[in-house]
Amino acid sequence: MQVEIKEINGVSKEISLRVETERVDQSYQKYLAKAARSLEVPGFRKGKAPLAMVQKAHGDRIRDYFEKDFIDEIFNEAAREHELHFLLAPVVKELNWTPGSEMTVLFEIEHEPKVEFVQLSGLQIPRREILLEDEVERFITELAKEHAVVTDVDAAEANDQVNLELSFDLGGETQTQTVEMFAGEEYPQRSLATLTGTRTGDKLSAELTGKQIKLLCKDSDLSLDNDTAYPCALEVNSISRYSVPAIDDEFAKDMDFADLAEMRAKIGADLRLKVEHRNLEIENSAIIVKLFTDNKFPLPPKTLRYILEDELKNADPQIRDLLFQYYAQNLVQEMTALYIMQALRKQQELELTDTMLEQYIEHLAILDDMSAGAFKEKEAARIASEDFRIAATNFHILRALAVDNDFIEAPDQPETEPGPEPESPTQEEHA
Repeated sequence: MQVEIKEINGVSKEISLRVETERVDQSYQKYLAKAARSLEVPGFRKGKAPLAMVQKAHGDRIRDYFEKDFIDEIFNEAAREHELHFLLAPVVKELNWTPGSEMTVLFEIEHEPKVEFVQLSGLQIPRREILLEDEVERFITELAKEHAVVTDVDAAEANDQVNLELSFDLGGETQTQTVEMFAGEEYPQRSLATLTGTRTGDKLSAELTGKQIKLLCKDSDLSLDNDTAYPCALEVNSISRYSVPAIDDEFAKDMDFADLAEMRAKIGADLRLKVEHRNLEIENSAIIVKLFTDNKFPLPPKTLRYILEDELKNADPQIRDLLFQYYAQNLVQEMTALYIMQALRKQQELELTDTMLEQYIEHLAILDDMSAGAFKEKEAARIASEDFRIAATNFHILRALAVDNDFIEAPDQPETEPGPEPESPTQEEHA
């Protein structure tokens, strides 16, 4: 058998196989004889018909099955001999054969990209570091929101919640339901600017779309056209205001601190270690992005597409395109990181020690706000897996690279993550 291998691009090859007539004929005759034992031909007992009669009655079907089995056999043979590694099943682009002649087959395979690094040290790596001060303020802001109170007020201001009696005509009948809306324009579909300044008992009219009414009434079965505006009557039942306490010394005292300065200091001390380890993750991700930016390689598009289609095969057609873009972006990032880390592991040849494994466990435990012991107990099966050891090795490889490179502050608008994005399927494909 003659084998020719032609590279199409960085992730695909064409494999041309030419099999001599004698080998194909011998294989076909054996296949025909085996098939004849289980096929029926009119006028003969099962398995007793001459091969010529079997071939006349079932020749096309036998040949079809033979071709499928035989090309699998010869491709696998070529793959072993030439160490061909591929992702999806090989695609048969051309097949030429008639009994009594040689067979030629042209395959296309998709494989993992070859990743090579021009430079691994002395790099300027952009990253957006988390600042402890910002995290402290974010924590205190969320704490204040948790201690917000809801009070009834007389007149509605922007963002106040207004309880209303909503009435509208549907098919000649008046529909009345109690709904909640917000004064102002902050919340799409649920806000109404004319509610600002209203008081309990006030009546007003407004035009709301069918989509808004169904959303407010929490009833998607209403026979309303989403885009049509319907005249509605509104009566204010009550007005509620969500009040977040001011972040000051009084709030700090309510939280059992002497003052706001002490509150910030103690929360900062509690968050410091977690922020440091989150920044380690940010640095590791930044290294991967930088390595791809400086050493770009293609991703296998058909494999990407196959994974995405499988992931979304049961998705709602109405949101499938949106989900496709979301999953595609995540998958591209995951595959890019996968291939970069595979290449780094081959090049760095780092041996994971027990101490390094413990350090990685402690790192994850800190990110999960638990002790190393609690993490080990909770994640015992995960820690025992080979995938966990690979992840730990990846972590330490990236930390070693961090030492040999410099980090700089990334621009305000981070660049798009690396990798090509598969095209979204068409509506016809959805069907």
